[in-house]
Amino acid sequence: MKEKIEKYKKPLLFGMIGIFLLLVVVIIIIVLMNVLKRYSYAEIESKMVDGTSKYLSQHKELYPSETSPTITIATNTLVEEKILKDITKLSKDTNCSGEVMVTFNEGSYRITPTLTCDHYQTTTLKENILNTNSIVTSEDGLYSLNDYYTYRGEFVNNYITFAGYLWRIVKFNDSAFTLVLADTVNNKITYAFDDRYNETAQSNRGRNSFLNSRIADSLQEIYQNDFKNYYAYLLEMDACISQRNEEETDTTGDVECFETTPAIVTLLPVYDFMNASLDSLCNTTTSRNCSNYNYLSNTKNRYWLLNGTDEDTYHVYFADTTGKINLDYASAKKSLRPVLSIPNDVVYKKGNGTSESPYEIYTY
Repeated sequence: MKEKIEKYKKPLLFGMIGIFLLLVVVIIIIVLMNVLKRYSYAEIESKMVDGTSKYLSQHKELYPSETSPTITIATNTLVEEKILKDITKLSKDTNCSGEVMVTFNEGSYRITPTLTCDHYQTTTLKENILNTNSIVTSEDGLYSLNDYYTYRGEFVNNYITFAGYLWRIVKFNDSAFTLVLADTVNNKITYAFDDRYNETAQSNRGRNSFLNSRIADSLQEIYQNDFKNYYAYLLEMDACISQRNEEETDTTGDVECFETTPAIVTLLPVYDFMNASLDSLCNTTTSRNCSNYNYLSNTKNRYWLLNGTDEDTYHVYFADTTGKINLDYASAKKSLRPVLSIPNDVVYKKGNGTSESPYEIYTY
């Protein structure tokens, strides 16, 4: 009996040793794969963002503030703190370097990575658009107009997704993009521009000034309810709220921007609507031709514009579903196409601006 046990003991022992060695080899392979793993550029940028968040949580005194809104942290600092591995070892490239900019905005922190490698450079949305689009002087496309790059025409590739909504890029400059919702918001809800008693009209026709209006309150509610997770990416704008005459021809913004008020979510001023048209006969505020060759024209519902007429105190401009600009009492109800502004240094993710492939950006 003892001889039989001895007979099977050795093979069993060798089998156990073999299994143990196999497990050791597997563990070594897994460790080596993790150590030698190379990440995509997007993954490295994400690691830079995560590392910066961890670093600031350990050095709270470095957080930017309203008085000092921006700081820049080099990836070498994160490596020295053992928060991030040397990014050159994370990448398939031989040489990589990077930095992360942290910006305080509306009580939140926007983190923007910049990665530079042998075969890669972080690209902002603005850089991507200017690298892939020519500035034109005729036909549909991107124009240089009034110190902005402005989209004009009926068929322009200016779609962008942001905060779960589809938008159109109206214009951009060296600091920010101006976006307008691709169509009216929530088709079942309409809003009065203002429904207060108007002493001049001796009725509740409302007042056609954006300041202290009902529509300003409604937009503030939309901001607080729909964009609370994106405060870091929404910039305060100078909303151009001056009244405008029906026969006014100016499209530079000088008329509407004579008076401004700070706003984060606002509406489209009349001159921006007119500038989107390529019709040469779009030359006055209420010209029917402004609806031609204009990507802003066709919507599901009529929607308020930002300005009232200067001919009375209770009529406000709106655009109908075919793009014609009309006037109505401020107390009337229309849909909304909110306008907001995002930084021009947001990191480009993908897309070419078409409705099928809108621009996408990273919101870390």
